[in-house]
Amino acid sequence: MTGIRISGLSKVFSDGTVGLSDFSLDIEDREFVTFLGPSGCGKTTTLRMIAGLEHPTSGTIHFGSRRVDQLTPRERNVAMVFQSYALYPHMTVRQNLEYPLRKRGIPSEQRAAKIAEIAGILRIEKLLGRRPSQLSGGQQQRVALGRAMVRDCDVLLLDEPLSNLDAELRAHMRAELIQLHGALGRTMVYVTHDQLEAMTMSTRIAVLNQGRLQQVATPDEVYRAPVNRFVASFVGSPAMNFLDGHLDLQGGIIRFRAPALSVTLPASRASELRTSSTGQVVAGIRSEDVLLGTGDDKASVRVVERSGHEALVWLDAGGSRVVVRTSADSPVRAGEVIPFAVRPNRVHVFASDTGTRLVGPC
Repeated sequence: MTGIRISGLSKVFSDGTVGLSDFSLDIEDREFVTFLGPSGCGKTTTLRMIAGLEHPTSGTIHFGSRRVDQLTPRERNVAMVFQSYALYPHMTVRQNLEYPLRKRGIPSEQRAAKIAEIAGILRIEKLLGRRPSQLSGGQQQRVALGRAMVRDCDVLLLDEPLSNLDAELRAHMRAELIQLHGALGRTMVYVTHDQLEAMTMSTRIAVLNQGRLQQVATPDEVYRAPVNRFVASFVGSPAMNFLDGHLDLQGGIIRFRAPALSVTLPASRASELRTSSTGQVVAGIRSEDVLLGTGDDKASVRVVERSGHEALVWLDAGGSRVVVRTSADSPVRAGEVIPFAVRPNRVHVFASDTGTRLVGPC
Protein backbone atom coordinates (compact mmCIF):
# COMPACT_ATOMS: atom_id res chain seq x y z
CA MET A 1 0.00 0.00 0.00
CA THR A 2 1.67 3.23 -1.14
CA GLY A 3 0.16 6.65 -0.76
CA ILE A 4 2.25 9.78 -1.31
CA ARG A 5 2.61 12.62 1.18
CA ILE A 6 4.23 15.80 -0.13
CA SER A 7 4.96 18.52 2.42
CA GLY A 8 6.20 22.06 1.73
CA LEU A 9 7.91 21.08 -1.52
CA SER A 10 9.77 23.90 -3.31
CA LYS A 11 12.16 24.08 -6.23
CA VAL A 12 14.35 27.05 -7.12
CA PHE A 13 16.59 26.52 -10.15
CA SER A 14 20.19 27.74 -10.40
CA ASP A 15 19.17 30.85 -12.35
CA GLY A 16 16.77 31.86 -9.59
CA THR A 17 13.61 30.72 -11.38
CA VAL A 18 11.01 29.39 -8.95
CA GLY A 19 9.66 26.15 -10.38
CA LEU A 20 7.51 25.22 -7.39
CA SER A 21 6.62 26.98 -4.16
CA ASP A 22 5.43 25.40 -0.91
CA PHE A 23 3.52 22.52 -2.52
CA SER A 24 1.74 20.16 -0.11
CA LEU A 25 -0.54 17.28 -1.08
CA ASP A 26 -1.60 13.89 0.26
CA ILE A 27 -2.31 11.27 -2.41
CA GLU A 28 -4.15 8.19 -1.22
CA ASP A 29 -3.06 4.65 -1.97
CA ARG A 30 -4.33 3.55 -5.42
CA GLU A 31 -5.58 7.03 -6.23
CA PHE A 32 -5.33 8.53 -9.73
CA VAL A 33 -4.30 12.17 -9.26
CA THR A 34 -3.67 14.52 -12.16
CA PHE A 35 -1.47 17.62 -12.05
CA LEU A 36 -3.15 20.09 -14.39
CA GLY A 37 -2.01 23.51 -15.52
CA PRO A 38 -0.45 25.55 -18.33
CA SER A 39 3.12 25.17 -19.54
CA GLY A 40 5.62 26.32 -16.91
CA CYS A 41 3.23 25.97 -13.98
CA GLY A 42 5.39 23.41 -12.12
CA LYS A 43 3.50 20.18 -12.78
CA THR A 44 6.32 18.29 -14.53
CA THR A 45 8.86 19.66 -12.04
CA THR A 46 6.76 18.22 -9.22
CA LEU A 47 6.48 14.86 -11.00
CA ARG A 48 10.23 14.71 -11.57
CA MET A 49 10.86 15.41 -7.88
CA ILE A 50 8.52 12.55 -6.95
CA ALA A 51 10.50 10.33 -9.34
CA GLY A 52 13.86 11.50 -8.00
CA LEU A 53 14.96 13.08 -11.29
CA GLU A 54 14.99 16.54 -9.66
CA HIS A 55 16.11 17.38 -6.15
CA PRO A 56 13.82 19.68 -4.13
CA THR A 57 15.19 22.90 -2.70
CA SER A 58 13.09 22.28 0.40
CA GLY A 59 10.27 20.05 1.60
CA THR A 60 9.77 16.31 1.97
CA ILE A 61 8.23 13.42 0.04
CA HIS A 62 7.01 10.23 1.70
CA PHE A 63 5.80 7.01 0.09
CA GLY A 64 3.67 5.60 2.85
CA SER A 65 5.74 5.97 6.01
CA ARG A 66 9.06 5.98 4.11
CA ARG A 67 10.78 9.28 3.34
CA VAL A 68 12.10 9.15 -0.22
CA ASP A 69 13.19 12.66 -1.23
CA GLN A 70 16.81 11.81 -0.42
CA LEU A 71 16.75 8.44 -2.22
CA THR A 72 17.77 7.65 -5.80
CA PRO A 73 15.06 6.90 -8.39
CA ARG A 74 15.97 3.21 -8.24
CA GLU A 75 15.49 3.11 -4.47
CA ARG A 76 12.03 4.68 -4.72
CA ASN A 77 10.55 1.86 -6.84
CA VAL A 78 8.71 4.19 -9.21
CA ALA A 79 8.05 3.74 -12.92
CA MET A 80 7.65 6.63 -15.33
CA VAL A 81 6.07 6.96 -18.76
CA PHE A 82 7.45 9.89 -20.74
CA GLN A 83 5.88 12.07 -23.41
CA SER A 84 8.47 10.84 -25.93
CA TYR A 85 7.88 7.13 -25.05
CA ALA A 86 11.70 6.66 -24.81
CA LEU A 87 11.69 3.17 -26.32
CA TYR A 88 14.97 1.56 -27.34
CA PRO A 89 14.85 1.61 -31.17
CA HIS A 90 17.25 -1.33 -31.66
CA MET A 91 15.22 -3.63 -29.40
CA THR A 92 12.02 -5.50 -30.17
CA VAL A 93 8.89 -4.89 -28.13
CA ARG A 94 9.65 -8.01 -26.11
CA GLN A 95 13.18 -6.81 -25.39
CA ASN A 96 11.93 -3.35 -24.41
CA LEU A 97 9.52 -4.91 -21.93
CA GLU A 98 12.15 -7.31 -20.67
CA TYR A 99 14.91 -4.76 -20.14
CA PRO A 100 13.86 -3.43 -16.68
CA LEU A 101 13.41 -7.03 -15.50
CA ARG A 102 16.87 -8.02 -16.72
CA LYS A 103 18.40 -5.05 -14.94
CA ARG A 104 16.93 -6.34 -11.69
CA GLY A 105 18.15 -9.87 -12.21
CA ILE A 106 14.71 -11.46 -12.56
CA PRO A 107 15.00 -15.12 -13.73
CA SER A 108 14.09 -15.78 -17.38
CA GLU A 109 10.98 -17.85 -16.63
CA GLN A 110 9.56 -15.11 -14.41
CA ARG A 111 10.43 -12.51 -17.06
CA ALA A 112 8.57 -14.45 -19.73
CA ALA A 113 5.51 -14.89 -17.52
CA LYS A 114 5.42 -11.20 -16.62
CA ILE A 115 5.79 -10.07 -20.22
CA ALA A 116 2.98 -12.41 -21.28
CA GLU A 117 0.75 -11.01 -18.51
CA ILE A 118 1.38 -7.36 -19.37
CA ALA A 119 1.15 -7.95 -23.13
CA GLY A 120 -2.23 -9.56 -22.56
CA ILE A 121 -3.52 -6.63 -20.50
CA LEU A 122 -2.36 -4.13 -23.14
CA ARG A 123 -3.33 -6.34 -26.10
CA ILE A 124 0.11 -6.16 -27.71
CA GLU A 125 0.84 -9.92 -27.86
CA LYS A 126 1.14 -9.81 -31.68
CA LEU A 127 3.62 -6.94 -31.54
CA LEU A 128 6.30 -8.57 -29.39
CA GLY A 129 8.59 -9.31 -32.35
CA ARG A 130 8.44 -5.82 -33.86
CA ARG A 131 10.71 -2.84 -33.32
CA PRO A 132 9.40 0.63 -32.34
CA SER A 133 9.81 1.96 -35.91
CA GLN A 134 7.29 -0.65 -37.05
CA LEU A 135 4.61 0.53 -34.58
CA SER A 136 1.95 3.21 -34.73
CA GLY A 137 1.87 6.00 -32.14
CA GLY A 138 -0.82 4.22 -30.13
CA GLN A 139 1.10 0.95 -30.19
CA GLN A 140 4.30 2.68 -29.06
CA GLN A 141 2.34 4.25 -26.21
CA ARG A 142 1.11 0.82 -25.09
CA VAL A 143 4.65 -0.53 -25.13
CA ALA A 144 5.90 2.42 -23.07
CA LEU A 145 3.12 1.76 -20.55
CA GLY A 146 3.97 -1.93 -20.54
CA ARG A 147 7.64 -1.28 -19.83
CA ALA A 148 6.61 0.74 -16.79
CA MET A 149 4.04 -1.82 -15.65
CA VAL A 150 6.31 -4.88 -15.70
CA ARG A 151 8.30 -3.55 -12.78
CA ASP A 152 5.64 -4.05 -10.10
CA CYS A 153 6.36 -0.49 -9.00
CA ASP A 154 4.77 1.22 -6.01
CA VAL A 155 3.97 4.42 -7.92
CA LEU A 156 3.33 4.92 -11.63
CA LEU A 157 4.13 8.40 -12.98
CA LEU A 158 2.90 9.58 -16.38
CA ASP A 159 4.21 12.79 -17.97
CA GLU A 160 1.84 13.91 -20.75
CA PRO A 161 1.89 10.43 -22.33
CA LEU A 162 -0.92 11.10 -24.82
CA SER A 163 0.16 14.46 -26.20
CA ASN A 164 1.80 12.97 -29.31
CA LEU A 165 -1.31 11.05 -30.37
CA ASP A 166 -4.08 12.24 -32.69
CA ALA A 167 -7.51 13.08 -31.26
CA GLU A 168 -9.08 9.67 -31.93
CA LEU A 169 -6.18 7.77 -30.37
CA ARG A 170 -6.13 10.09 -27.35
CA ALA A 171 -9.80 9.38 -26.70
CA HIS A 172 -9.16 5.64 -27.02
CA MET A 173 -6.12 5.71 -24.74
CA ARG A 174 -7.98 7.73 -22.08
CA ALA A 175 -10.43 4.87 -21.79
CA GLU A 176 -7.54 2.38 -21.75
CA LEU A 177 -5.81 4.21 -18.89
CA ILE A 178 -9.00 4.32 -16.82
CA GLN A 179 -9.35 0.55 -17.20
CA LEU A 180 -5.64 0.00 -16.49
CA HIS A 181 -5.83 1.96 -13.28
CA GLY A 182 -8.68 -0.23 -12.10
CA ALA A 183 -6.88 -3.41 -13.12
CA LEU A 184 -3.46 -2.51 -11.70
CA GLY A 185 -4.61 -1.04 -8.40
CA ARG A 186 -1.57 1.24 -8.15
CA THR A 187 -1.09 4.84 -7.15
CA MET A 188 -0.89 6.87 -10.36
CA VAL A 189 0.17 10.48 -10.83
CA TYR A 190 -0.52 11.99 -14.24
CA VAL A 191 0.66 15.29 -15.72
CA THR A 192 -1.21 17.12 -18.47
CA HIS A 193 -2.19 20.56 -19.74
CA ASP A 194 -5.29 19.02 -21.33
CA GLN A 195 -8.24 19.59 -19.01
CA LEU A 196 -10.35 16.96 -20.84
CA GLU A 197 -7.81 14.27 -19.91
CA ALA A 198 -7.81 15.46 -16.30
CA MET A 199 -11.59 15.62 -16.06
CA THR A 200 -12.27 12.20 -17.55
CA MET A 201 -9.59 10.08 -15.86
CA SER A 202 -8.79 11.46 -12.42
CA THR A 203 -9.90 10.62 -8.94
CA ARG A 204 -8.79 14.15 -8.03
CA ILE A 205 -7.21 17.04 -9.90
CA ALA A 206 -4.45 19.28 -8.53
CA VAL A 207 -4.52 22.57 -10.47
CA LEU A 208 -1.24 24.52 -10.54
CA ASN A 209 -0.33 27.98 -11.81
CA GLN A 210 3.03 29.77 -11.66
CA GLY A 211 4.50 27.17 -9.33
CA ARG A 212 1.67 27.28 -6.79
CA LEU A 213 -1.08 24.83 -6.03
CA GLN A 214 -4.46 26.47 -6.67
CA GLN A 215 -7.01 23.76 -5.87
CA VAL A 216 -7.23 20.02 -5.18
CA ALA A 217 -10.63 18.44 -5.66
CA THR A 218 -12.64 15.92 -7.65
CA PRO A 219 -13.19 16.79 -11.33
CA ASP A 220 -16.81 17.71 -10.61
CA GLU A 221 -15.83 20.01 -7.72
CA VAL A 222 -13.12 21.73 -9.74
CA TYR A 223 -15.61 22.40 -12.54
CA ARG A 224 -18.59 23.42 -10.44
CA ALA A 225 -16.85 25.15 -7.53
CA PRO A 226 -13.51 26.63 -8.70
CA VAL A 227 -11.74 28.45 -5.87
CA ASN A 228 -10.59 31.36 -8.01
CA ARG A 229 -10.82 32.92 -11.43
CA PHE A 230 -7.75 31.12 -12.76
CA VAL A 231 -9.18 27.67 -12.05
CA ALA A 232 -12.56 28.74 -13.43
CA SER A 233 -10.94 29.93 -16.65
CA PHE A 234 -8.62 26.96 -17.11
CA VAL A 235 -11.12 24.15 -16.49
CA GLY A 236 -14.00 23.91 -18.91
CA SER A 237 -14.40 24.05 -22.67
CA PRO A 238 -15.41 26.58 -23.78
CA ALA A 239 -13.89 28.62 -20.99
CA MET A 240 -16.13 30.29 -18.44
CA ASN A 241 -17.57 33.67 -19.42
CA PHE A 242 -16.39 36.60 -17.28
CA LEU A 243 -18.25 39.90 -17.03
CA ASP A 244 -16.99 42.94 -15.13
CA GLY A 245 -19.68 44.64 -13.11
CA HIS A 246 -20.74 45.58 -9.63
CA LEU A 247 -23.04 44.40 -6.86
CA ASP A 248 -26.02 46.37 -5.60
CA LEU A 249 -27.45 45.54 -2.18
CA GLN A 250 -30.91 46.95 -1.59
CA GLY A 251 -33.40 45.73 0.97
CA GLY A 252 -31.65 42.41 1.40
CA ILE A 253 -31.64 41.76 -2.36
CA ILE A 254 -28.32 41.53 -4.19
CA ARG A 255 -28.09 42.18 -7.90
CA PHE A 256 -25.12 41.84 -10.21
CA ARG A 257 -25.12 44.56 -12.82
CA ALA A 258 -23.02 44.79 -15.98
CA PRO A 259 -23.51 46.99 -19.09
CA ALA A 260 -25.73 44.36 -20.76
CA LEU A 261 -26.76 42.09 -17.89
CA SER A 262 -28.65 42.37 -14.62
CA VAL A 263 -29.07 39.30 -12.40
CA THR A 264 -30.77 39.02 -9.03
CA LEU A 265 -28.73 36.53 -7.02
CA PRO A 266 -30.40 33.93 -4.80
CA ALA A 267 -31.30 35.13 -1.31
CA SER A 268 -29.26 32.27 0.17
CA ARG A 269 -26.12 34.00 -1.16
CA ALA A 270 -26.88 37.45 0.20
CA SER A 271 -25.35 36.91 3.63
CA GLU A 272 -22.11 35.55 2.12
CA LEU A 273 -21.71 38.55 -0.15
CA ARG A 274 -22.55 41.03 2.60
CA THR A 275 -19.62 39.77 4.66
CA SER A 276 -17.33 39.45 1.64
CA SER A 277 -17.59 42.38 -0.67
CA THR A 278 -19.85 44.70 -2.57
CA GLY A 279 -18.94 47.07 -5.34
CA GLN A 280 -16.75 46.03 -8.29
CA VAL A 281 -16.66 42.27 -8.94
CA VAL A 282 -16.44 39.79 -11.79
CA ALA A 283 -19.30 37.40 -12.58
CA GLY A 284 -18.40 33.99 -13.98
CA ILE A 285 -21.00 32.10 -16.02
CA ARG A 286 -20.62 28.73 -17.73
CA SER A 287 -21.75 28.53 -21.36
CA GLU A 288 -24.48 26.01 -20.53
CA ASP A 289 -25.98 28.40 -17.95
CA VAL A 290 -26.83 31.11 -20.49
CA LEU A 291 -30.34 30.91 -21.94
CA LEU A 292 -31.16 32.31 -25.39
CA GLY A 293 -34.49 33.75 -26.46
CA THR A 294 -35.66 34.73 -22.99
CA GLY A 295 -35.01 37.49 -20.46
CA ASP A 296 -34.86 41.28 -20.43
CA ASP A 297 -31.24 41.66 -21.55
CA LYS A 298 -30.18 41.67 -25.21
CA ALA A 299 -27.00 40.86 -27.10
CA SER A 300 -25.76 40.72 -30.68
CA VAL A 301 -24.96 37.35 -32.22
CA ARG A 302 -21.45 37.47 -33.68
CA VAL A 303 -20.72 33.86 -34.64
CA VAL A 304 -22.56 30.53 -34.55
CA GLU A 305 -20.35 27.42 -34.52
CA ARG A 306 -22.24 24.23 -35.29
CA SER A 307 -20.53 20.92 -34.54
CA GLY A 308 -23.27 18.41 -35.29
CA HIS A 309 -24.37 17.55 -31.75
CA GLU A 310 -24.42 21.13 -30.42
CA ALA A 311 -23.85 24.77 -31.32
CA LEU A 312 -21.71 27.45 -29.70
CA VAL A 313 -23.17 30.94 -30.05
CA TRP A 314 -20.80 33.88 -29.53
CA LEU A 315 -22.55 36.99 -28.26
CA ASP A 316 -21.50 40.61 -27.86
CA ALA A 317 -23.19 41.70 -24.63
CA GLY A 318 -22.39 45.36 -24.05
CA GLY A 319 -18.82 44.89 -25.23
CA SER A 320 -18.29 41.65 -23.30
CA ARG A 321 -17.89 38.32 -25.08
CA VAL A 322 -20.35 35.65 -23.96
CA VAL A 323 -20.24 32.10 -25.34
CA VAL A 324 -23.42 30.04 -25.13
CA ARG A 325 -23.74 26.28 -25.55
CA THR A 326 -27.08 25.39 -27.09
CA SER A 327 -28.75 22.69 -29.16
CA ALA A 328 -27.58 21.95 -32.69
CA ASP A 329 -30.99 22.84 -34.13
CA SER A 330 -31.06 26.32 -32.60
CA PRO A 331 -32.43 28.79 -35.17
CA VAL A 332 -30.09 31.60 -34.04
CA ARG A 333 -28.16 33.28 -36.83
CA ALA A 334 -25.19 35.68 -36.90
CA GLY A 335 -26.19 39.33 -37.00
CA GLU A 336 -29.34 38.95 -34.92
CA VAL A 337 -30.04 40.83 -31.71
CA ILE A 338 -31.65 38.42 -29.28
CA PRO A 339 -32.77 38.37 -25.65
CA PHE A 340 -30.79 36.27 -23.21
CA ALA A 341 -30.71 35.44 -19.51
CA VAL A 342 -28.54 33.47 -17.11
CA ARG A 343 -29.46 30.98 -14.41
CA PRO A 344 -29.15 33.07 -11.20
CA ASN A 345 -28.29 30.06 -9.04
CA ARG A 346 -25.34 29.16 -11.32
CA VAL A 347 -23.53 32.53 -11.21
CA HIS A 348 -20.04 32.65 -9.69
CA VAL A 349 -18.81 35.93 -8.20
CA PHE A 350 -15.07 36.66 -8.04
CA ALA A 351 -13.17 39.53 -6.44
CA SER A 352 -11.93 41.96 -9.10
CA ASP A 353 -8.51 42.40 -7.51
CA THR A 354 -7.49 38.95 -6.23
CA GLY A 355 -9.65 36.69 -8.38
CA THR A 356 -10.82 34.80 -5.27
CA ARG A 357 -14.31 33.35 -5.51
CA LEU A 358 -16.64 35.24 -3.21
CA VAL A 359 -19.63 33.05 -3.86
CA GLY A 360 -20.39 30.04 -5.99
CA PRO A 361 -23.47 28.41 -7.46
CA CYS A 362 -26.11 26.83 -5.27
